[in-house]
Parts: sequence; C-alpha cells; structure tokens
Amino acid sequence: MKLMKKIVAAVIVLILALSVTGCHKKNEIAVTVNGFEYTSAYYMCALINAYTEGQSEVQTAMGDKFTAETDYFKQKIDDKKFDAWVKDRAIDILEEIGTYQKLCKDAKLELSDDQMSEAQNMAYYTWYYYGYGQLFEPNGVSWNTYLQFNVDTFYADLYFQHIYGEGGEKEIAAADVEAKLYKDFLIADLIDVTFSSEKDTEKAEIKTKLDGYLADLNAGKKTFEEVYNDYNDIKPEEEKEEEKEETDKEGEEEEEELKPIDEYAQILGAKDTGYDHDYFDDINKMATNEVKIIEKKEKAGYILVIKKDIKADPYYRENMDSAVRHLLKDDEFNKDMAEVFKTAKTDISSYAVDRFKVKKIKEPSYQ
Repeated sequence: MKLMKKIVAAVIVLILALSVTGCHKKNEIAVTVNGFEYTSAYYMCALINAYTEGQSEVQTAMGDKFTAETDYFKQKIDDKKFDAWVKDRAIDILEEIGTYQKLCKDAKLELSDDQMSEAQNMAYYTWYYYGYGQLFEPNGVSWNTYLQFNVDTFYADLYFQHIYGEGGEKEIAAADVEAKLYKDFLIADLIDVTFSSEKDTEKAEIKTKLDGYLADLNAGKKTFEEVYNDYNDIKPEEEKEEEKEETDKEGEEEEEELKPIDEYAQILGAKDTGYDHDYFDDINKMATNEVKIIEKKEKAGYILVIKKDIKADPYYRENMDSAVRHLLKDDEFNKDMAEVFKTAKTDISSYAVDRFKVKKIKEPSYQ
C-alpha cells in the first residue's frame, strides 16, 4: 500500500512538472538578436508582417493571374513554399530590427521626441483607423506589443540619418538634396474629380462648373480657397470654426510648427518617389500659378489644377529632407546593410517559436 502511494505521488509530481514545462509563460523570450530580446507576441507581430508581405509578393508575381480564390500556400516565393518563406522572413525582420538597435546603441543614438511621436501616431492610425488591430489582436498581439514593434522599426531611419544626414559619415550635400527635391516633386492646388456612376448630363454639369472656376481664377474673381469651399460645399462659418480649433491647438503647443504657406497645396511626385501622381509630367510642364483643367485618361474625370512654386516655400525643403535623402541613397544603404544583417547573432527558442503556424494566422472576416 505504501509502495502504491509512493508510485501515485511520483506520477502526480511528474504530471505537475510536465504541465508547468508545457505552459508558455507570459513574456517568454522567443528570439534574441544581438542581445536584444523579443517575446513570443513580438515574434508573432513580425510573423504577421512577414505574412502580409508574402501575400503582396505573390500578388505582384502573379499579376493578372491572381484572384481572390488564389491559395497562397500553394505558391512559392524565391523557390520557397509560402509558409516557409514567411517564417524565414519573420526572423529576417527581427534580425534587421536587432541590428539597427545595436548599431544605434553603439553609436549612442536615441530616438528624438519627434520620432517617437511619429512612430506612436503611425501605430495608432494603422491600428485603429486602418483596421490593423483587427488582424493583430485576434492573433495574440496586444496594442502595447504592436506599438513597441512600430517604435523599434524607426531605428532603421535613425541609423540612416546618422550615416547620410547632416554631419553624417556620408552626408549628402544640401545642394544635391535640393536638386532632387525640385526635379522630382512639385506642389499644386487641386480639385480632383473621378467619375463613378454619374450620367453624361451630370458629367457635363461638373465640367461646366470647373470651367466656371477656371474663368474666375484666371480673372482674379475668386481665390482657390473660395473655389475649394464652393466645390466642397463648405460654409464660411464652418471654416471659421475649423480655424478657431486649429488656433486653440496651436496655443497649447510650446513651439510653433513650421507649416506650408499655402495650406491647400498638395505635394506630387514623379514615378517611384512614394508620392507618385499619374499626371505629374503634365502638371510639371505648366508655368507657376498657371490654371488648367486636365481631363483624365479614358475620360475618367477632371483635375482643376493651379501649379505652385515649391522653391518659394521652406516648409517642403525641411519636411521632405529625409524622404529625398532616402531616394538618393536607399539602394546603397540597403546593399551595405544586407551584409551587416548576415553578422547578426541570433538565438531562436524553438519551443517558443514552433507553436506559431502560418496557416493558423486569423484574418479579419472582411478580407
């Protein structure tokens, strides 16, 4: 009897031990890169990013052959099965983040308040307004983990600016930045009309209205602000209320932020600038302050445009500085960093990572 009790007790101890070792602890470390530790939830965040990146790769590769019924898991990327590519890419993402964090730490670089604010705002808008929360949260990624992941991705730009920014090891001359900015970007006031289900008579009415605006602008009878408000049916009292709210917000700020001289101006870019506009070349040929109506291809609509002078507004030189430097040196930087990533010291906890299956990633019902 005593022997039986000892056997039962031993079995119970074994079961308890197995149950403890079989549970995944909160904040367990899944991957360590260059001494930076990333939890299982953080790894899942990277896995989901790799998953959506893989989907884009498949869609691009298939082109017109891609349909809503396409099974990603039957496709290959770089001769790898889709799920294998996604898992490998997730580790790549963590190695990139861990490498940039180490480089910044070694160089004693820290994210500024503005960079932190930008990272937080980007995370907030993608999570709440673009629906990313509906993808990440059901897959075990909390808002706090998602936020931290987004903040950490900003170390890449921090290190880039350390190399190519003002005072950097490979500083890009201000003259080169300006030349690229003024060559591949412009600003313009736009009223962009794209037809959907309008009848021919309605399209004609819209064109007549735009022609009227064109005449009034050329004759100096109306400003673009007045035209904009009229087209969008914005009443003067509504505009004043918006201005008051903006003024109140500005009063709360300790330092006034640099703003565009023309608040209605939009920045348009040439192909592959990140600000690509289909009619950039047409607008770029216009004279400064010239007013024109451009008919869209296949009679899809119209654009009433006033070309403005981007050189006359210091806002764009300051706020587009980083984007332009990236356009000039991203290829070189990425090539150099690809070699650095290979030196990353990575430790992967198979126990923590293997339980995450690409096929089990839950997508929002609307997708």
